Amino acid sequence: MEDGLGGLVLKLARRKKGPRRGGPLLVELMQPAEGDEVEAYGEAPFEYAIKKEGSRMNYQILPAISSIEVRSLRSAVSQVSESLDPASIEPLTFAGLVERLSQSAVSHLAGVGGADRVKALSRLTAFEAVGIPTVYALSLDRSVSEFFVDAPASLVYLDHSRYGRCETPICLTEREREAIKTHMDTFKGYTLDFSNPSLKNEFDIFGNRLRVSLDLPPLAVNGFSLDVRKLTSAALTLDDLVKMDVLSAEAAAFLVAALELGMNVSVVGETGTGKTTLLNALDEALDPQLRRIYIEDAVETKDLLWRGYHQMKLRVDPLERGGDGSRTKSEEIIKILHRSPDLVILGEIQSDEHSKAFFHALSAGIRGLQTFHASSPEQAIRRWTEMHGISRSNLLDLDVVVQMSRPEKLGSTRLVENISVVAEEDGEPKLRGFYAREDGRLQRTSPWERLQIRRPSLTNEMLVEKIGVVSGLMEARTVTSAGR
Repeated sequence: MEDGLGGLVLKLARRKKGPRRGGPLLVELMQPAEGDEVEAYGEAPFEYAIKKEGSRMNYQILPAISSIEVRSLRSAVSQVSESLDPASIEPLTFAGLVERLSQSAVSHLAGVGGADRVKALSRLTAFEAVGIPTVYALSLDRSVSEFFVDAPASLVYLDHSRYGRCETPICLTEREREAIKTHMDTFKGYTLDFSNPSLKNEFDIFGNRLRVSLDLPPLAVNGFSLDVRKLTSAALTLDDLVKMDVLSAEAAAFLVAALELGMNVSVVGETGTGKTTLLNALDEALDPQLRRIYIEDAVETKDLLWRGYHQMKLRVDPLERGGDGSRTKSEEIIKILHRSPDLVILGEIQSDEHSKAFFHALSAGIRGLQTFHASSPEQAIRRWTEMHGISRSNLLDLDVVVQMSRPEKLGSTRLVENISVVAEEDGEPKLRGFYAREDGRLQRTSPWERLQIRRPSLTNEMLVEKIGVVSGLMEARTVTSAGR
């Protein structure tokens, strides 16, 4: 009987959902962009290019596929779609579905070339079969960090790691939009309907992790809105960020030392300023033996288990679900007190309920990493106190606040703008600037003696000593990397 999860997948994979016999594949509908070529590069089976048209940067994807390969690909898509049995995929996940389709396509593509070529085309076959080859093509480009669709007939635009905001000639077809909705509905475990028109989910596309946010009517006025962030694009190390001058080596060592000695670090900034990138880099730089517990609605943190890190990850209901979810971030923050964490990583603090639970955990001695949307530390303080009802005395538990910025709104550069510590003056919390950008460089603006550490077992001397140790480890990694 075709119902539930299996029925939805089977409906999507059937040939009537695939390309018509003799008709074009979806990748054949891709069009070139206008302008003078600035850079071109490839990732089989696609070619990418950046073009400049006046002051605008345009981005294009074109399939690098011969006419013979197109015929083989079309036949493979038809055959793997017809032969798919969702009941044979255990557990039935999106990654499992495309892997099975890809494996099935290999035998139909055996004559197109060597093993690498067959692999590239078999993976494209899988995404043609499930209806989202454009998403697949964009996921392969490591330089694309996020892409957007505002309405059914509007063109895709994106953020590129080197060229910032780029326009494209890509328009998702009706079939691709319907396929995205089906996958979001099927593999999230929630239903997209009139009462729940928004969903957020993560998809693993052969090692490329995507966070997909989808809005539909009645919330999305234009009928369909999509935001896809590539989590693997933000997988930079702390050493990478130092080399890119996102922050200085000393500031990086200060943050790592503070976290390892049990201080709390909050990363604030506007949307798209690199908050999660810094959070992930700091997490990876910390001692692997620390017991980390993560509470996220969309899993944007790195998977470090395979490298021997201690990670316990909890997925909670997204904020878009409203208050009727059974697994809320607030509830899990409270319960975290009984899970013996050395470090808690909360991802994004979004609502007043999240904030109250967060500060409750801080008052109980829990420390870790989290992000919060605000244009400055001062604005973050105002949001917490005036909008989320947090008492000023609770702010003393924040310890360290890092501000991220994006100097050019549509540019590719993200920076740590400043780092503040929360000190106590006359019984009141006060932000004390400790690092700030001067002449384009992040520099310490206060002596170590001005640090005020409100933890009984920690002194300024201990922190400075720890910073020296962390700095030495970072320098050793740099020397080792340069010698390779």
